[in-house]
Amino acid sequence: MRFTTSPVRRRFLEFLISVALVHVIAIALYYGTDVAHATAARQRLFGWLWMGATVVVVFIGLQRLKRARVAARAARRASSPPEPASRHARP
Repeated sequence: MRFTTSPVRRRFLEFLISVALVHVIAIALYYGTDVAHATAARQRLFGWLWMGATVVVVFIGLQRLKRARVAARAARRASSPPEPASRHARP
């Protein structure tokens, strides 16, 4: 049996993993470069860079997730039979 997922689920999983990776890398850099014992200015800079990287990854991930959802919705509409016209539909 082959395990398959929808494109939306795949994008969501990619999103979760990418955000987790940003944090794992940032924490490794934090301890690897000894930011904890650095000056306050350097700690703030590191924090701002970490937050900026997180915002970029989240923004890109949400855009990809949105595109996958729109494509899935369009595919569902294309494969479903047309709905009967309503009496109140505008011409």
